[in-house]
Amino acid sequence: MYDLILKGGNIIDVRSRRIYKGDILIKDGIIQSIEPNTNKRARKTFDLSGKYVSPGFVDSHLHIESSMLNPIEFSKEAVTHGTTAIFVDPHEIANVSGRKGIVLFLRQSELVPLDMFIGIPSCVPATNLESAGASITVEDIKELIPDRRVYGLAEMMNFPGIIHGFGEAREKVDLVFDFGKIVDGHCPGVSGEDLIKYITNGRNDIVVRISSDHESTRLDEAIEKHNMGMHICLRYGSASKDLERILPGLVKAKISLEKFMLCSDDLDSVDLYEKGHVDRIIKRARDIILDNSKLNLEEATVTAISLATINPANYFMRALKLNNYPEMGEIAPGKRANIVVLDSLQGLEVDKVIHKGALVVEKKKYVGKHQDYDYSELLGNVNIGRKFSADDFKIRVPKDKSRLDVRVIEIIKGSIVTKQSILLFIAQNSELRADPERDIAKIAVIERHKATGAYALGFVRGLGLKKGAVASTVAHDSHNLIVAGVGDEEMAASVNYLAEQGGGMAVVAERIAYLPLKIAGLMSTESIESVVKRHEDLKNAVKETGSGLENLFMILSFLALPVIPELKITDKGLVDVNKFEIVSLYLR
Repeated sequence: MYDLILKGGNIIDVRSRRIYKGDILIKDGIIQSIEPNTNKRARKTFDLSGKYVSPGFVDSHLHIESSMLNPIEFSKEAVTHGTTAIFVDPHEIANVSGRKGIVLFLRQSELVPLDMFIGIPSCVPATNLESAGASITVEDIKELIPDRRVYGLAEMMNFPGIIHGFGEAREKVDLVFDFGKIVDGHCPGVSGEDLIKYITNGRNDIVVRISSDHESTRLDEAIEKHNMGMHICLRYGSASKDLERILPGLVKAKISLEKFMLCSDDLDSVDLYEKGHVDRIIKRARDIILDNSKLNLEEATVTAISLATINPANYFMRALKLNNYPEMGEIAPGKRANIVVLDSLQGLEVDKVIHKGALVVEKKKYVGKHQDYDYSELLGNVNIGRKFSADDFKIRVPKDKSRLDVRVIEIIKGSIVTKQSILLFIAQNSELRADPERDIAKIAVIERHKATGAYALGFVRGLGLKKGAVASTVAHDSHNLIVAGVGDEEMAASVNYLAEQGGGMAVVAERIAYLPLKIAGLMSTESIESVVKRHEDLKNAVKETGSGLENLFMILSFLALPVIPELKITDKGLVDVNKFEIVSLYLR
């Protein structure tokens, strides 16, 4: 007897790009056979007449911490949107808590209602230009890589180290590649000979050792990496939507999409709750394909679904086989029974979700198990060493400097890439001040792991702040405490408040609004409904500062990321990412 039979649905065949009717017979979490009209018996049978049956959706690159949810809570919501597998880089929590944070993700991968595979963070700390709370060494990777829950090495962000051969970057890649698992890439803007060096891990041969990239922001960049043998993740998250810049050109040029996948990378809880997960990305990809090709709705939809099913499954197949996991990504005998039932092709509304042959979503509601978890050993990771005052945020300059050309971080709308602008400032009483009229706020990053008291000050343009301050313990990659504002008093108040509360996000203007993130200062212990409600209050408080940015905190979190061009800030100072060095605030 079978465990489950799905009868009469329109099966989406992502391998042959067709849709046909059939009955799917499932036992022990595996698709046993597909028959035209079976009379066999099962413990449970669903009549899916008129509905569409798709392989479960896959997010090929994701940082769960960006959702502010813990993995269990994230997965419960993601699976209601048809996501049945996620490939996760716990880079954020590893920068705060080291192996302890990775172990949290490994343990929770056994509790979540989908397949959660972990990449060992490759760059902790990400650079020597910031202060991290922990480190992940070659020895750590050697000990963790055999774990069956680990798919490989997560994004190798240290592309200068790979290209020029310094540090342990190449050793880490060789270790994982030789073991037989995946090495994900991260090489924004890298091209030509440098790209060859990066992909081959410095050998300049034809062997692709770093095999994916999710940082392409232009069509030509994606095509060059693809032509050199990389698999390309088309990103559509809360901060970056590079899918919209790249996919139209790929479709128009009729380039094969077999080595292209979909990923969210960074997705906040509100977008997840209100807009969806991989289903949302598939819809956008389908619309782009329709607008830029002669494919009909059915053909475009099947093509888009393949980007989030069979394509990532093929990419990760080597690691999955090594880990003795059944193959996924399509509806076929012998494959893992990860299945999404859709009401229609047009809306792609999720009706049911099957994970490992078990029903986890029914009528769009999660019906799987509810899991509790003790997070006590990862609570309270905000140690700034002392109480800060308004005086700490004054930017003083020599008395003989009245007019200065100042480096300012310039936000680019819809991108985590920033520009370096050189703007004229007039010193007032030997002090450089925020200038709301020019949309220039002060920004600071404060070391929060080891209570060193180290911090750096700068300026940012594009946040829209007219008064008050915003602060957060979410600041990629080392997640020190970041604060931006136009009032020194409010900047100090927000910093001290977060330290007292144990992490999160705060707005100080007409009042104090607060979203607690007490798991390593990154994730909430609460439900997604609670986080969304608190986040809504935070957004309302942001409006009280005069800013019109819907995703201000997501933007703020990337301003401390010194591996994405062009100008960023860490607790050690302003970082010229192109030069990979600390630079002065003003030109001398």
